[in-house]
Amino acid sequence: MLKLSAIFGDNAVLQRDRVIPVWGWCAPYRRVRATLGENRCETRSGADGKFLFRFPPMKAEGRLELRVLEPESGETAVARNLAVGEVWIASGQSNMEFLVNALADGGDALREEAETGKLDRVRMLTVPRNAQVTPESDVAAEWQTATAATVDGWSAVALYFARRLSEKLGVTVGILSSSWGGTIAEAWTSRETLVRNPDIAPELEKYERSINRPEYWEQLQPELLKTPPVLQEPIRFDLLPPEPPNSGVEQGWAKTSFDDSGWERAVMPAQWKAFGIFTNGTVWFRRRVEIPEEWAGRELILSLGGVDKHDITYFDGVEVGRTGTGYETAHWNVCRVYRIPGKLVKPGMRTIAVRDYSFIFDGGLNGPAGKMTLRPADAPRDFISLAGEWSFRIETDLGPAQPLSAAPGLGNPNSYSILFDSMIRPLLPTALRGVIWYQGESNEFRANRYERLMRDLITDWRYHFGQGDFPFLQVVLAGYRPEKDFDPDANWPLIREAQIRAAQSTGNLVASAVDAGDVDDIHPKDKETVGNRLAAAALAQIYGSGEEGSGPLFRSVIRSGSALLVSFDHADGLKARGENVLGFRIAGKDGEFYPADAVIAGDKVAVSSPEVPDPVAVRYAWSDNPAMANLCNAAGFPALPFRSDEFRE
Repeated sequence: MLKLSAIFGDNAVLQRDRVIPVWGWCAPYRRVRATLGENRCETRSGADGKFLFRFPPMKAEGRLELRVLEPESGETAVARNLAVGEVWIASGQSNMEFLVNALADGGDALREEAETGKLDRVRMLTVPRNAQVTPESDVAAEWQTATAATVDGWSAVALYFARRLSEKLGVTVGILSSSWGGTIAEAWTSRETLVRNPDIAPELEKYERSINRPEYWEQLQPELLKTPPVLQEPIRFDLLPPEPPNSGVEQGWAKTSFDDSGWERAVMPAQWKAFGIFTNGTVWFRRRVEIPEEWAGRELILSLGGVDKHDITYFDGVEVGRTGTGYETAHWNVCRVYRIPGKLVKPGMRTIAVRDYSFIFDGGLNGPAGKMTLRPADAPRDFISLAGEWSFRIETDLGPAQPLSAAPGLGNPNSYSILFDSMIRPLLPTALRGVIWYQGESNEFRANRYERLMRDLITDWRYHFGQGDFPFLQVVLAGYRPEKDFDPDANWPLIREAQIRAAQSTGNLVASAVDAGDVDDIHPKDKETVGNRLAAAALAQIYGSGEEGSGPLFRSVIRSGSALLVSFDHADGLKARGENVLGFRIAGKDGEFYPADAVIAGDKVAVSSPEVPDPVAVRYAWSDNPAMANLCNAAGFPALPFRSDEFRE
């Protein structure tokens, strides 16, 4: 049966000004004809039935039709409403996968833009999670145009990136979104490249032997052998205790009449650990609200903000909504919005009760505060804030969860090359402009390998897509964990250094997210800053915008008396965000770093310290969360973290 790859379905975006490969499948050894706008092509399918056209480069346009005919059988395949514009792949782990509906405003602003047509030039195809040990040839996905209904499930970083590009370039921008949270760079790199890395080749050989033994297949979970298989998480949640029974509701904890005066109190939004719960299990939260007389009998909208992980929510003793089952991890930061029927709404003091179940890591009502409201459905501006003090009590203490890593291989995304084979290889050889990449958190414990990994991965993708050295723009990891001016034992500065060095060696810019992080959240909600900075890098590196595309980048350092003079690229208008330049440390030959006084001099910074009369090394923003670091350029882009030394950690 004649079939086009899903990449060329309705609403697809094709890369302008480049040869456009289009492929699909039919019976073996058949002549196949195709038209795309005014262009015509013909080819012949191979022994496996696959055919490949290469249309000539086209200028940007829209409302095209792709029509393919196999004359011998008379079969046709048609794709409508295609656009020729700019195509980018968005890939990486959870911060690239992070959805619009998980933003601080729940995605309201982007949904409104989609509804009013401001995103009409943005389209996205989201590759579903897939981890097969045999390379895949196609994806089960469809292109989507931007509507209030579709953008909720889109990558937020990728959407902000595409929005800015479409505004600046005036063309349709299509995103091939292919990400998976918690995954390592090795999973996204082809076997052909990994086998050439001496640090990885022995491990790769051991892995391949393991998954080809009969004993491996005999011990697999039955769910993995289903069609389609049930995917594994990188860790084995199925080994955790099952969700405990809901004993709280049996004890009346959902009812307004229940006396919770003996419960503890905490200010929400907050995670459990913030108020002393260092375990997993189920915790009940209660909040009393006074319903005005004029609200009686009217439908209400209860918005809780995010709940980590699952919830069952009650109003005046009646369940009004629940989210999450089993060991699902997709809901932990998704805003809960439940409708309360008018028949339940009576004036006076009522209680909202939330049973929060978290089986791993942290838990709690994580907000944001602005999304924690109760309001009439017909009066959105008339609301009661639910942020503030809540009562809470542990229902079931399961102890701190200690999950095991899933066995590598089928279904496990942290297996060598598995995501390249399952989620990137099916996209080959799509014509595209470049790649945006947000990953690195999962490689922090092997940071010393990461520079080569990223350099190899970039070269690997460029080779397989066969379109030359296209841009590959990485996000430099956001600030996370407690704020520190300097931490020589931290891992994330090493990952950031590796990202920057890999970019420099492959001719790419990076987009810093260091100042757009969250001390408590590895998934910061400010994705607009990240998307816009990626777009600025793309506009500068590829599209010749003439505008700045990077923050100040360390170039060199020289000794000047008792000071070190640090030179930067991308340093026009070098300045501090604040009164003084902060974030620099300086050391002598003993390798002991001290806080440095820093003075800006043109595109340079002079750093010194009375504690270090003979300085030899300088570092900047060297911690997991260097929130004090405040050097930037005139464009407002933050200086990239760096070290000039070779001191071993």
